[in-house]
Amino acid sequence: MRSAYAFFFAALLATAAFVLGTTSGLPERVGTHFGAGGGADGWMSRDGYRLYMLAFVLLFVPFIVAMIGVLPRLFPRFVNLPHREYWLAPERRDATLAFLTGHGCGFGVLTLALLAGVHWLLLDANRASPPQLATAPFVALLATFLVLLAVWMAALFRRFRTPR
Repeated sequence: MRSAYAFFFAALLATAAFVLGTTSGLPERVGTHFGAGGGADGWMSRDGYRLYMLAFVLLFVPFIVAMIGVLPRLFPRFVNLPHREYWLAPERRDATLAFLTGHGCGFGVLTLALLAGVHWLLLDANRASPPQLATAPFVALLATFLVLLAVWMAALFRRFRTPR
């Protein structure tokens, strides 16, 4: 469990450092939303974008990880698992909560990787004038995220399948 937290925390710090270390190279007016053709159709100030990304990285992602991995320890009655009574029985409770913690941290790392990838593509898009998002890498990034999310969900459902 500690290694899951350590890995998540390292990914969190690396992603925040990546955002902080690279946003100064963006133009003052940053293209942040892109239409179907890849052209920018939404804008933010560089400082606004930096704050927005850091809020997502440092507040939203840890909140989600806490909801999956920490909250069940504090409020087990709010855990929404199939056959909750079975999985939270005293003899299985620690293993169940450890799995949820590790799984929550894994989801956090997956989400941070998505945010870092989107930020990378946004950096690249804003090198052009006017900003132009490379659509194929964005689709590949999103598809990879969705496939890994499906694997993450399958592991969750497999772990908490109907007890025998």
